[in-house]
Amino acid sequence: MSFHQSCDLIRIEVRGDYTALLAAAYDGNGGETVPAELNLDEQIGNGDGWFVRGGSNFTQTAQDIELEFREDGPWLTAVLREVDGEDRVRQGINLAEHIENQNGNLVWIVSLL
Repeated sequence: MSFHQSCDLIRIEVRGDYTALLAAAYDGNGGETVPAELNLDEQIGNGDGWFVRGGSNFTQTAQDIELEFREDGPWLTAVLREVDGEDRVRQGINLAEHIENQNGNLVWIVSLL
């Protein structure tokens, strides 16, 4: 199950050279929530102005980093720099497809690709 269905207070914080995803995650033990955090730069990179899963350090080449809540889940969006130094228009990646809550811990979903 995607993390956004079992978490509250979902938000991001840009912390210098990385972006953290923060939430109050239900731990599966009677409905209690615990603080949960995940460094998004560990698994999300910038591929010539596009978000790529399996990369890293997108924050270093991003501007206007935001979290948008859409019908299909929370999206990380930003203006990303291309390899030629130009900025690509705002891009997004659906975090609901890549992260889940496992007993109060935000973890990356293992990609089968």
